[in-house]
Amino acid sequence: MNYKHAYHAGNFADVVKHILLLQLLSQFSAKAKPFYVLDAYGGRGLYSLASTETQKTQEAQRGVVVLEQAVKAGLDGLPKAVSRYLSDLAFARQKYDQYVYPGSPWWIAHHGEYHSTNAPLRAEAFETVADEYDALNYQLYQLPIGIHHRDAFEGVRAVIPPKEKRGIILLDPPFEQEHKDFSRLVDLLVSSHKKFATGTFVLWYPIKNIEAVELFYKKMKRTGIKKQLVCELNLYPNDIAVGLNGTGLLVINPPWQFADNAQEIIEFLAPILKPKDAPQMTLGEMAVVKWLVAE
Repeated sequence: MNYKHAYHAGNFADVVKHILLLQLLSQFSAKAKPFYVLDAYGGRGLYSLASTETQKTQEAQRGVVVLEQAVKAGLDGLPKAVSRYLSDLAFARQKYDQYVYPGSPWWIAHHGEYHSTNAPLRAEAFETVADEYDALNYQLYQLPIGIHHRDAFEGVRAVIPPKEKRGIILLDPPFEQEHKDFSRLVDLLVSSHKKFATGTFVLWYPIKNIEAVELFYKKMKRTGIKKQLVCELNLYPNDIAVGLNGTGLLVINPPWQFADNAQEIIEFLAPILKPKDAPQMTLGEMAVVKWLVAE
């Protein structure tokens, strides 16, 4: 995948990831205790769906745009996190412009500023690529989130455990070399979990090379880490090469009932985000929420 997320902003993977992130933030905020959130791969912070990059790939048209069109057409029964996602997106467009699509650091900072009154949220974001960091720092400097020019593999282990003792560590890497990146991320999760065993670690990953994904699952199972939840939306079968067949989140130490909420969210999104040219798949094949490792 191209490191510049501008090519992929607002695609179906972003939609799933950001809605599940909002679900996590909401559940953490329900308990009246401070918590910490780190986005270890911050990107630019804000993206334009009118940019040359997004217009070239048209991925947003098959992601956030499809969801908005479905809701405007009268779709009801929205899960709470989906409603929050759409209302927060409308806020961002009113504040910036009609073509904006926020990255993960914005969703985190916005939640901390407007939705986390009972449980104060301290947020930080890392970005190691200089141009991306400059954009992130410029675009989000007024929001309540610390921006750092820092590499995730060094930075994550340095800032945990947080003083709050509660927290979400989001890892959203570009996966330019899948097998190598998966292996390095397993090592990072193992060493980080040793330092912050009660933390909630969230790793986004693409589903395009099923062999790499299955090997990642096997390695994670062997780590001995408990409470590993997999949340996936698969739009194409694994035997069809389309570039990005699906999107996944590995969540370590998810809060109580998050699995049920994630299942509801992904099952709601699956028929909306399914491309017209995709082969027929059952809802169970498309929306997968399962324990990789339980208690």
